[in-house]
Amino acid sequence: MQVGIIGAGLAGSILYKLLSEHGFYIDIYDHVLVRGCKSMGLIFSNKNEILAVKKVFKILNIDIQDYVLKEIGEVNISGDAYFPNKKIYIINKSKLIEDLVPRTIVTNREFNPVIRRYTTKVIDTGIIVREFCTEAETKFYDLVVDASGNTKVLQLGNVHTKYKNDIRTCQFLIACDQNSSEKFDKFFIDEIKIHKGKPLIGYTWIAPIGDGLYHVGCAYYRNGHELWEYLKRYVKRMFDSDYKRVCGCSSRINGNLISESFVGGVYERRCVASVGESMGLTTPLGHGNVYAIISAYILSKSISKYELDEAVLKYKDYMLKKFEKLDKDKKAVKSFNLLRITRLFKEYYNIPTHESMKIMLKSLY
Repeated sequence: MQVGIIGAGLAGSILYKLLSEHGFYIDIYDHVLVRGCKSMGLIFSNKNEILAVKKVFKILNIDIQDYVLKEIGEVNISGDAYFPNKKIYIINKSKLIEDLVPRTIVTNREFNPVIRRYTTKVIDTGIIVREFCTEAETKFYDLVVDASGNTKVLQLGNVHTKYKNDIRTCQFLIACDQNSSEKFDKFFIDEIKIHKGKPLIGYTWIAPIGDGLYHVGCAYYRNGHELWEYLKRYVKRMFDSDYKRVCGCSSRINGNLISESFVGGVYERRCVASVGESMGLTTPLGHGNVYAIISAYILSKSISKYELDEAVLKYKDYMLKKFEKLDKDKKAVKSFNLLRITRLFKEYYNIPTHESMKIMLKSLY
């Protein structure tokens, strides 16, 4: 079987390695050579998620401890300290992805959604699925997988509907002196805002990586220039002048509901599927790395168990049922359902209900 994977990030790289174990011929594409920031958060909602990720890494012969930069024991939210009752790891994302799929294996090609390089019409709806490469390059693939993250290469509809629920982000990697390192030796979440009618929560964060490095970012419903200037002011206010910016970038978090996204299907004898964030597999707090790993594993397992056409359809049905709660959580944020949002903060950061209520009441944006 021949597979084309669009996106060489976490989900795409995990899927590449898992399918390679079955001897499939696989091409993996990405439009950039940079493989992501050094910092990545793995936040587990429950023990089942921990067991699932450990199972995937065991299959891939990976020891997660080789990539753990820091385990977070304390989270400071809006000035108050909380101690999560779950595992939070800061991972060296770039090293993990590079070890999974060296960049020399990745075909570097830019995707421009405006250019119709190759299209497959979805017969039952009349909507177009945009694929990554030219017809000559894709016609031999039995399976095309969207692992493009917030780019959502294969999502249905036009560019405006594809991004309408997204939340924009800006991120810096900074290096600090010893005094700042002691001051921020925990995970900070600050300036929480909820935009009513949007499914994701906006906030600013500081994640300690170690050796004086910090991953600092913000996620809000503003344009890229505003976020960039805002984050520069925030970093200066928090760290004074005791820092040096190593790198910076801007991006998006996919806020679309999974039930409204493209998950999988068979079109004109072509099997197509999505994994990770490309299908909206993120929490209202922007966490999606654990689900990227799990979704890639579930797709690979379905493919190894069933005929390809059946595997893709079973994968779609399973994912919609398994992650139904994520959609409910996003809808709760969108409707500003205070009770469910406070449960969400309790679940992830162990914040008491009355404290969460205070945060929510002053956070409406």
